[in-house]
Amino acid sequence: MKPSETTQEKRQRVPNVERSARTREKLIEATINCLYELGYHQTTTVIVAERAGVSRGAMLHQFPSKADLILATADRLAQMRGDWHRQHMGHVTDVRQKFLMLIDVLWGVMTTPSGLARIDLMISARSDPELADRINELNDHLDLMHKKRIWELAEEIGIDPKYRDKVEAFTHLYAATTRGLALDAFRPNSRKGAEKAIELLKEFQLKMLDDMLADIQD
Repeated sequence: MKPSETTQEKRQRVPNVERSARTREKLIEATINCLYELGYHQTTTVIVAERAGVSRGAMLHQFPSKADLILATADRLAQMRGDWHRQHMGHVTDVRQKFLMLIDVLWGVMTTPSGLARIDLMISARSDPELADRINELNDHLDLMHKKRIWELAEEIGIDPKYRDKVEAFTHLYAATTRGLALDAFRPNSRKGAEKAIELLKEFQLKMLDDMLADIQD
């Protein structure tokens, strides 16, 4: 009978690149949970390493500073938001239905732990000189791409180009509104009111869409 493998022997069988990727994933996941539960300023590299079950040395090898860790986490949060949209809208073929789903889908992701972690990061990182510009740059890019994708969807529906500014303003409106309401809904007693506000926003969205399409038909 062969002797059982030692932990070291098993570890050596896993390629270094794969182990490094796993460590990185653990750290980013732990950071997201810390941002959600503790907030940005209470999220330290020491706490993240402990929660991830990663040694301090392995942590520093992946992310030499808190700024490096936070920037990588911000990228991952943006990726998770895109994945959420594809998961919930990728199967929808009717473009009008897809347009009318935008608020519900964004509201859904905003109220997840990852969504609230991203909101906290957006608010808190502005007071960190090492991060503020980089986080703003990332968010500006995401905002630009978001407006571009929504306008492309509006074009598919048949909305006249003269309404592009209005559609982009609406995109800004519902994104900012869902962020604010997600923070407000973090208080249990406010969740019901926040959801009613979302329904009101959807009523405005439907009327806006019908008005723009009616103008084309006339």
